[in-house]
Amino acid sequence: MPQRAQILVVDDSRTQLDWLVRVLEREGYDVRTAADGKDAIRKVRGEPPDLVLLDMILPDMDGLEVLRIVKARPEDQFIPVIILSVKSDLDSKVAGLRIGADDFLAKPFAEAEILARCAAMLRIKTLQDQLRETQRRLREQTLTDDLTGLKNRRAFDERLQEEFRRAHRYSDPVSLIMIDLDHFKLVNDRYGHPFGDLVLRGASEQLRASTRDPDICARYGGEEFAVILPKTHLSGALAVAERIWKELSARSYPVPAGSTGPETSIQVTASMGIAFYPSKDIGSPEALVRYADEALYQAKKAGRNTICLYQAQAYRYEAGDR
Repeated sequence: MPQRAQILVVDDSRTQLDWLVRVLEREGYDVRTAADGKDAIRKVRGEPPDLVLLDMILPDMDGLEVLRIVKARPEDQFIPVIILSVKSDLDSKVAGLRIGADDFLAKPFAEAEILARCAAMLRIKTLQDQLRETQRRLREQTLTDDLTGLKNRRAFDERLQEEFRRAHRYSDPVSLIMIDLDHFKLVNDRYGHPFGDLVLRGASEQLRASTRDPDICARYGGEEFAVILPKTHLSGALAVAERIWKELSARSYPVPAGSTGPETSIQVTASMGIAFYPSKDIGSPEALVRYADEALYQAKKAGRNTICLYQAQAYRYEAGDR
């Protein structure tokens, strides 16, 4: 059953308020009321309605001020507002429309007219909401890696810039883990690219399972992944990296039927590099990536299947040791 549209009626006239409630409820709308501006603002902030009918003259504040506050909400929360007023002069209409009113009705008005205006505004809201949702999905698609469902390189670059700026502004830490699946080319060569894709998807699932909601997991490229850890110091980054390292290497992948060799399943290990801010030589997001990548290179150079941390000089961290 479709949800009823919710309309907030703001009017200090009890007679007018009761009449509008009867008219709108008879039409099937879910109606809430407010007798003054402060109550209206509180209800809009607490549970945003689908439409506001707003009297221009209120006992505690100007209706236009209430309109300004309602229309100051985030752009993704469109709430149409119809101004109701005994003032029918052009200046009053223009003032309301300039502030952001979506329609203007001069009192007194007929039942058919208010119902028609409400229906029109609610249709516009539905179309606006659908458009915003479509835009959100399209943007999400442009920022998502098709194979793994993780953030893609573009999304990673954007989020790293955001998190680094936030860390710099508020003197918070931020850490970065770069991850490379070991000998992945051999997996593709021996078992085929479809199996390699299965391994990439499995590794992505483990990354999501090993991190918190605020952390940003991305496919950096090929078999390389990146995890941004906001508000995370070195010790926290090492704990996350070790958890990822253990769970990635523990996962088994059944080999395809007909594959040569005795294995019925394989496990894929990973090498990791960590860099963090604030740290010597790291004053930009690009430097954070560069030094995490340098630590990853040191991990692979040390024999793979290990974690290396960048400091002034990168050093190897033996996973499992404290």
